[in-house]
Amino acid sequence: MRYTITIHGRVQGVGFRPFVYRLAIANNLKGYVRNMGNGSVEIVVDGNEHDLERFIDALKHDKPPLAVYESMDIERSEESCELGFTNFSIIESVDTPSTVEPSIPPDIAICDECLHELFNINDRRYLYFFITCTNCGPRFTMVKALPYDRANTSMAEFPLCDECIKEYRDPLNRRFHNESIACHKCGPRLYLVDCKGKRVDAATTAASAASTAPLANDYGNPIATASRLIEQGYIIAVKGIGGFHLITSAYDDDAISRLRKGKRRESKPLAIMARSIDAVKEFAVVDEVEESILRSYARPIVLLRKGRNYNLSPLISNLDTVGVMLPYTALHHLIFNMLSINALVVTSANVSDEPIIADDDEALRLGFVDYLLIHNRRIINPCDDSVVIVNSCSPMIVRRARGYVPSPISIDVCSPRCILALGAHLNVTISILFKDKIVASQHLGDMDSLKAYTNLCNTVERYCRMLNVRPDVVVCDLHPSIPTTNLAYTIAREYGCSVKRVQHHHAHASTLLIEDKVSMGREGRRGSMVCIVCDGNGYGYDGNVWGGEVFLIDGSKYERVAHLMEQPMIGGDLAAYYPLRMVAGILYSSSVDGLEDYLYSRANTLPYGRAEIDAILDVARKGRYIKTTSTGRVLDAISFLLGVADRRGYEGEPAMLLESIAYGGDDMLKLEPRIINYTLDTRYLVEEIFCSMKRFHARDLAYSAHVYMAKGLATLALDNAIRHGIDTIGISGGVAYNRIITPLIKRYVEEHGLRFIHNSIIPAGDAGLSIGQAYYACINYASISDT
Repeated sequence: MRYTITIHGRVQGVGFRPFVYRLAIANNLKGYVRNMGNGSVEIVVDGNEHDLERFIDALKHDKPPLAVYESMDIERSEESCELGFTNFSIIESVDTPSTVEPSIPPDIAICDECLHELFNINDRRYLYFFITCTNCGPRFTMVKALPYDRANTSMAEFPLCDECIKEYRDPLNRRFHNESIACHKCGPRLYLVDCKGKRVDAATTAASAASTAPLANDYGNPIATASRLIEQGYIIAVKGIGGFHLITSAYDDDAISRLRKGKRRESKPLAIMARSIDAVKEFAVVDEVEESILRSYARPIVLLRKGRNYNLSPLISNLDTVGVMLPYTALHHLIFNMLSINALVVTSANVSDEPIIADDDEALRLGFVDYLLIHNRRIINPCDDSVVIVNSCSPMIVRRARGYVPSPISIDVCSPRCILALGAHLNVTISILFKDKIVASQHLGDMDSLKAYTNLCNTVERYCRMLNVRPDVVVCDLHPSIPTTNLAYTIAREYGCSVKRVQHHHAHASTLLIEDKVSMGREGRRGSMVCIVCDGNGYGYDGNVWGGEVFLIDGSKYERVAHLMEQPMIGGDLAAYYPLRMVAGILYSSSVDGLEDYLYSRANTLPYGRAEIDAILDVARKGRYIKTTSTGRVLDAISFLLGVADRRGYEGEPAMLLESIAYGGDDMLKLEPRIINYTLDTRYLVEEIFCSMKRFHARDLAYSAHVYMAKGLATLALDNAIRHGIDTIGISGGVAYNRIITPLIKRYVEEHGLRFIHNSIIPAGDAGLSIGQAYYACINYASISDT
């Protein structure tokens, strides 16, 4: 009897063919297994029925840990085994000229077996920085095309030595068909250069002059030399698997200050890499969920509460949290093995708001870097580190990149069209939806520079080529003048397809419909939900800035049923950078005493001082401003009043600092939400804060503000859910990451017996926007006019 089995999913690059080979041999079967160009794996096996059934059962239940099945198609035939195969083998892959199933594996942290070999002096890969096997190592960052074979990766440039070929061909070896297989003899090499690109060793570095320890063991060892330089306060650009990192000591204020100045990153927190979980617990609070994420094969940055004994440089983070990751490559472990310190600053090597650097020559142009530790393997797909936060005991992805991308996201519909979505302006990703999958790109950053825009264009081209797709529809944000909107029309002209524009917060809400696929089997209306969407800003249908919205979603119908009170946004985008402008706009028409005197007393927080206050008040009097319902801008205003932040250094900073000081506070104001016609009165809250600044501690007023916002939003959502017979309430948008507002809303919703959900696998912020755009366009295609 013969079985022909086709498996779709994440089955290439995860040790799947070796697994099938060993399974077939164990069950006395003959035939072959091969990768297909569409991302699937084809298995043809001959044998008796008992052995075949046992093989199928093991195939279903004993698959490799990194493999994910989307479907398994089995065809049976009574063809005689005697006319079939003489053995079982892995045969050459097929390059199928069709749309590729999105099965490119993500980059995977070094496994325990490779880590053991790395430090085993008797192993031939002892201390080899690029040690990998079928269970670990780079995947996506080195893939040029499918099928996932060495010839289609940047490792094709490194011909295998005899020993590696023997392992590669040995079915019983852990590196059987390991496409990234390499060793000291045949694999990528590592070398240290100075800021001018000149090769150096221990004898010629500043480390040797400053060190009193013998350097005999360091000579010719670039990792050992780089480690010494790090401990002595130098900044090293290290080429990793997805791009360059800037690395320096996490305890050295001077080095971190230089790094911030060179990177033009004044206050945004820097990521930390710690030697081990025990080292993390020396300076941060780690619960079981957070520890499991830190140890996972994705090895993301996890945002943790600072511990009582926090001993890292105060220049790392101005929040009550710190972003931490564990070593995920052999190179990281080798660096720590030669260090006496337990934590390093490890941040992407790029100037602020520009893409991560993956090119050696570009890294050499970073004028503030002292040395560079470089390897000679090309990075095909540059990829940042992922970021995760645990909120309400559940993980939430903040930035979906290394370790997660490009794993597909399944949806509950099958689209007849290929949809390309481009996100908005900040934290941009692209997404491609075809059939019943969405493939989202790695984090591409903010579209504030030509480099970022060029990287976006290149990423679109690379993904379309890699997945062998041609978009039928291009989706962008409703905002008419951001770079992604312009790019959408450029692509549409090139491909001869239509452009669909999706409102910013509808896209956020759509991500929750994808997340809540489990609800499809529940009783009640399919896809019905009340969704709270809160963030900094998004272009609304009325031309104003939205950001504190409640939507009623019923199938493909989205209705705005409630929102925060509209507030003046004096100066437009300037109000997002200087929160005093929001204070002036919100309170100008209120009845509080002493507002103008207060504003003039804080004039030093504006670039043009008192003259700028004069202009702001003049605009307020004449009513020449746009309006906003933004949650972020209200929190910014309160942050300013409480002396927490007088300007924004990075996206969301004033509101995030307010959350930091509010954590652990008390609700001293005990305000009941003031709601009129499904509009939450936020002026009332800011008035109360203004009048209470001298009566209560800033921490308690900050917490009171969070309680008011959470209670008010929950009330708006609950009223609409109960009125329309809907049992699910969700929250999305950047404010969903808030560790006070989201848990409070959850508590209020569940106290009323309703379900509460928030984003988990899709970023709640703008990093998830392209995914929501693609899904919204898919389910609402007929109702969105071509624009």
